[in-house]
Amino acid sequence: MIDHPLHVVVKFGSEIPGWAQGAAMMAFERKLREETGLNIEVFKDAKGDDSRLRSEMTSEQRARL
Repeated sequence: MIDHPLHVVVKFGSEIPGWAQGAAMMAFERKLREETGLNIEVFKDAKGDDSRLRSEMTSEQRARL
């Protein structure tokens, strides 16, 4: 992933389930966008953006968050 001024990278502990990670990332991204009005994207550290929910979304779906 290329460093970008509107990207946030989060790191989860090994015991946090994948489904909870994806939900938390989406909620965090949504909140950041609501508060700032910017097209901020949240990614997971190390493995990149591997949440199943996010990987199945189109660009248009992400833009509507």
